[in-house]
Amino acid sequence: MGDTIKSLCIEDIAYFYTENKTNFVCTTEGKRLPVDFTLDQVEEMLNPKNFFRINRQFIIGHHAIDEMKAHSRSRIIVKLLPAYKATTVVSVDRAIEFRNWLSE
Repeated sequence: MGDTIKSLCIEDIAYFYTENKTNFVCTTEGKRLPVDFTLDQVEEMLNPKNFFRINRQFIIGHHAIDEMKAHSRSRIIVKLLPAYKATTVVSVDRAIEFRNWLSE
């Protein structure tokens, strides 16, 4: 933020997302902070057992999932904690892999 650099513990991160071409991290406390990395770069840094890229805009942690609902064409709607203002959907291409990730 500005000229300030903030370090976060991985346990404090709920999810990463892209909004208006800017990448953010949302902490478990609901703080939303900008990130200097692309989601592709973030995905490479994270342990895939704890975080999953559900679509082009979101990488979520197991602990950030509040509720899930089946949606059309095998997609899954995921309600996140802390809540995100828009509907968060697992893409069709990632739905099977997402279900496998949940069962691990």
